[in-house]
Amino acid sequence: MITVNPRQQTLSAEIIEAYKSLSPATLGHILETAMESYIQAVWKPIKLVGMAVTVQTYPQMTSAIATAVEVAKPGDVLVINRAGDKRHAYAGEISCLRYMERHIAGLVTDGPVADQVAMARMGFPVFAQGSVAMTGKAGGLGSEWGGVNVPVIVGGVTVNPGDMIFADDDGVLVVSPEEAKEHLAFVQEKEEWEAWVREKIAQGWTISQCSADRPDPMAKVIIETINM
Repeated sequence: MITVNPRQQTLSAEIIEAYKSLSPATLGHILETAMESYIQAVWKPIKLVGMAVTVQTYPQMTSAIATAVEVAKPGDVLVINRAGDKRHAYAGEISCLRYMERHIAGLVTDGPVADQVAMARMGFPVFAQGSVAMTGKAGGLGSEWGGVNVPVIVGGVTVNPGDMIFADDDGVLVVSPEEAKEHLAFVQEKEEWEAWVREKIAQGWTISQCSADRPDPMAKVIIETINM
């Protein structure tokens, strides 16, 4: 059977919107929850921010994904563990059109996909492990096995329902709701500092001069960590 747990509303629309103008790599200075590098953007430039609706599938089978689509709300991100199946695509042009109709924000999986060119043309954000010319099947052995809104491991990271998926050209960062709220101000401050540094460098300053005149916010984090 497919286990289906309630969708988690863990973050406000305002927090998610705030992260859309920020970089995952900035938050990655202080978190250790980035997916491994084999989870790559299907097309670039790309940006994806939203709450995770997690999916555990059975090898070759995609039934749990269809169930997750019914559970997901606009702005959610499907995060799919493919149970080690690297031979079958779980998503392609038509399935992504269906996701877009339901206003799902994007998709992350540790398996391959198909129809990369179409995904890029549609502008639907997808992060996956390559592509393949063979699709998963909706029926057969294991077709009614899986889970929706259960903890899954994707890209070496545990993703819980309601976690924030924060991804761009560099990769995918998984952020708990508590971390998303706690660290937003730091990410905003650091990116403001980096923008200021770029302006000063263009004026002929050195990095050392910048750091002396206006210290990197990361330095404060390091000092606080040492003193804990």
